[in-house]
Amino acid sequence: MKNLWRIFGRSLVSLIAAYLVSSTLAETYFDLNSRAPIDQLFLILIPFGAAFVVLLYTFPSLESEFLSASTGFRWFLLAWALITVLLTLSITNYQLPIFPLLFILSLLLIVPTASSLQSLAEAGGRSRVFGAWLFACFFSFVLISFLDNFYSSPAEVILLTLILQAALGVGGYFFMGRARRVADERWFDAVIHTALFILMAFCILWLFNASQQVSLFPISYFVLNGKTRTVFLFTSLLALPWQAWFHLKLKFGGFYNWIKSTRVYAYVSANLAGLSLSLAFFVLYLIFASTINDPHFDVDDIFFDADVANWRVRLTTDRWADLYHRSVHPFVLLLFKPPVDLLAFLLKGDKLWGAYLFTALGGAVCVYLAWMFIKTTSGNSVYASLIASLLGLTASHLVFGSLIESYIFLAASLLLFFVLLIKDRPLPALIAASLVTIGITYTNFAQNVIALFTVKPNVKQTIRFIVSVIVMLVLLTLLNNLLYPDAHPFFFVPSTLQAEQQNLFPLNALRIEAFPRGFFFHNVVAPSPIFYDKDIPFIQFRFFKPEIEELSRYDMPIQNVTSWVWLVLILLGVVLFVAKLRENLHLRVPIGLIGCILLNMGLHLRYGKEFFLYTPNWTYALILFMGLAWQILADRRWFQILLLGFLILLGWNNGVLILTILKVLSMQV
Repeated sequence: MKNLWRIFGRSLVSLIAAYLVSSTLAETYFDLNSRAPIDQLFLILIPFGAAFVVLLYTFPSLESEFLSASTGFRWFLLAWALITVLLTLSITNYQLPIFPLLFILSLLLIVPTASSLQSLAEAGGRSRVFGAWLFACFFSFVLISFLDNFYSSPAEVILLTLILQAALGVGGYFFMGRARRVADERWFDAVIHTALFILMAFCILWLFNASQQVSLFPISYFVLNGKTRTVFLFTSLLALPWQAWFHLKLKFGGFYNWIKSTRVYAYVSANLAGLSLSLAFFVLYLIFASTINDPHFDVDDIFFDADVANWRVRLTTDRWADLYHRSVHPFVLLLFKPPVDLLAFLLKGDKLWGAYLFTALGGAVCVYLAWMFIKTTSGNSVYASLIASLLGLTASHLVFGSLIESYIFLAASLLLFFVLLIKDRPLPALIAASLVTIGITYTNFAQNVIALFTVKPNVKQTIRFIVSVIVMLVLLTLLNNLLYPDAHPFFFVPSTLQAEQQNLFPLNALRIEAFPRGFFFHNVVAPSPIFYDKDIPFIQFRFFKPEIEELSRYDMPIQNVTSWVWLVLILLGVVLFVAKLRENLHLRVPIGLIGCILLNMGLHLRYGKEFFLYTPNWTYALILFMGLAWQILADRRWFQILLLGFLILLGWNNGVLILTILKVLSMQV
């Protein structure tokens, strides 16, 4: 008798659920009221019968799974299904008629996780899995807000959400454990890192809000689209109980132990702070890049004499010929176009956004390499994060980490070379890094030679290095022009150097005054820009305009305060470097960095209209030198707080420059 009542109960519940599903689908999606009575009957009865059979067949296993959990977890599953439906309906145009369908669907999808939830509770891992789910939800939201512009169908959004929930859930699980250990063992480090990420979050949100004043800002690429929002929310909410199931499967299946033994895990774990910081800068640069690189600004020289329009056309179309017939970039297209094309392939062929991502990635890589350099020399992750943030927030890297140009990648290659040197990597690795440098701009190969000979003063090795790079340079240049005909004149043809004569300017009093400002101040602490409204149909931004003999000044209180604090920090670095000269364990490295700065000073004594355009070539060296000079204070909490305070000032000051650029652009579109 008991079994009969159980069968009757299952049948009754299945009948009710099947009818609710069938009728809701018919009325909401299949235009029930517009059909003939006989068609209406069949439109309800046939799906009803199919749903009833499916529910009746699966009911025993679902019931068994549901009853295996405690009463508390049974109520949780019911409540979570209800919350999922209510939150989903709250952001849609659908009314209550769809409620039964979603509620039944939610229950059917999460009931199989009941025993996993119970097991997880008994093992004491609920809070960590919940934290991992929140971690996955946040970053899934950010990623899908961007990706739903390329993958917009419900099936694609569901699949992406599930993949990201699974992958980021695992990442979040390990991150929660790591964060807890750091907070317990090194609480002050955790405070500084948290403050840094709060600063970066504020910068990102501020820039996102400020960018909206420019009508060209593609806001849809940074927020969930309307059709995506419902699917993403429903899928993400249902993913919570499945995170418990997934976690138990991975843990007891040995996956977590296996992944901890991999080199990838060891690398990410050891460098998590630097990777996280570079990711934050990537988002910051990408937001700015999406506005200032817009095709609407279809001429060069708008932003600090940069050739943005030229590079955008060359990287995003098949018109790759150099408009200015210059040979200084021997095989840059061979380095740039394949990664842009690969990113575009992942974005369903959108090369413009491929170029945006590539540029922002170049800026983020600079931040990470600076972090790696300082972490290797000091062994202090917090100090490395502060110095890397200093580089990322400089005016030079904020601008050129966002502009489609070659300079940020040159900075990344120069940073990579120093990182490889400090890690004592073999000569082939140094040659490979140097090929990137010389392929982008051949004059900066001299920085690699100076660095190598200073840090490893071996004449035979240096000659071998130079010959190897030059031979490979010739071969790769030939390959570049075979793949991209007429991309550049050959650098080894003497007549091509004549194109650089137009960039030589006389050494006068104004240029001498602009020299130290451009090399040590304007590249870090942005002054008020010069606006020039002739020659092209857009207002140009400059810090130094020798054609009209104008030089930017610090004429705002925040600019004066920030520049004076930076001057004090520079002087402190110089004093500490000189005072501890004999005790410096890495003395050859700062000398090499000084050599790279002096090389650029000699090169730009007369070369270049706008010093700021070339600042990525030496800003990295200035910041790394300061990072090494201040290293004696790296473990002092008061100095870490001082650097954090300066970063706030620097972000504020350089944010004024970005806001000024956005305001001027908003008046021109």
